[in-house]
Amino acid sequence: MKVSAPAYFHSSATAQLLRPWVKERSNQLFYGQRKSGSKRHALTTKQGNKTFYKGTRSSGIGKHTPGGNYYITWSKVRTYVPPSSENYNHDLKPLVPKYNFTKVSSNSYKGFKNSLDSNLYYKKLSDYIFYGKEINPNDPELPEWLEHP
Repeated sequence: MKVSAPAYFHSSATAQLLRPWVKERSNQLFYGQRKSGSKRHALTTKQGNKTFYKGTRSSGIGKHTPGGNYYITWSKVRTYVPPSSENYNHDLKPLVPKYNFTKVSSNSYKGFKNSLDSNLYYKKLSDYIFYGKEINPNDPELPEWLEHP
């Protein structure tokens, strides 16, 4: 198949030169427009390469000096004034239930040196093999907290 010359795809050289100044919409694309939609939007960080960092324009709060230091202009720093204490809702409570939970036993490795003792791991492994996922009722590390009803 013979390759067509690019000149055959254009209407004429004069029309191509006058194309940016076409005033009426006559099935001819305007300058800079495409059939697939608008392509002149600002590039976002998702569309750029992995090294493309746009920033948030929030770092211009000072100036670099010739010596390599950075002086902050405090009038450009964003500050947030909290509401006065009179406007706070003092009736709010922490998100903790009022149930009486007993303290969880900790560091109860009776008969072992510490939590990294190899005999403790061997015992836990044998208990897992014997009892499965269920808790051994004779386990010294059995949790002592109350279950939530």
